[in-house]
Amino acid sequence: MRYIVDGYNLIFRVFESTWQSLEKQRDEVVPFLWELFEGTNHQIDIVFDSSPEHYFSQHNRRDPPFHLLFSPPPLNADKFILELCHGSKKKKDLTVVSSDKHLILSTKELFVSTMSVEEFLAHFRHRKKKVKKGDKPQISHSPEKIARYRDIFEKRANDPMTFEDL
Repeated sequence: MRYIVDGYNLIFRVFESTWQSLEKQRDEVVPFLWELFEGTNHQIDIVFDSSPEHYFSQHNRRDPPFHLLFSPPPLNADKFILELCHGSKKKKDLTVVSSDKHLILSTKELFVSTMSVEEFLAHFRHRKKKVKKGDKPQISHSPEKIARYRDIFEKRANDPMTFEDL
């Protein structure tokens, strides 16, 4: 799955309100995103509006687990996202992440899936909680139910054709 994320839309949802410059917020959101997306096997492109000096700077990085992309002049991020969608050969494996209603409508016209920033963050936070290394699975069965399952499996080990207890 490939996600194309409206970068500043994401920042506004993460930082909500702040007096910092957009560049400073962008630089501060990178460690948050790194931790959130670490270990994913999805391609995640985070697209920002660009001025010519940003487009050709070292910020146009391609570091795993996500890519920071800056729109090429004269396009803004929304138009660049739509260009990426239009040029994609695998639209069914593509999801645009934004809470911008106009961008979402334009994306749906290209038959590309959409997801709000809130849904996207919740999806990856939930995945992170589920996949933490070293965590022991929580067993929610009662001791009686566990004993019953143990008896069933012991019977099956002795006679694999016994199914009546299942």
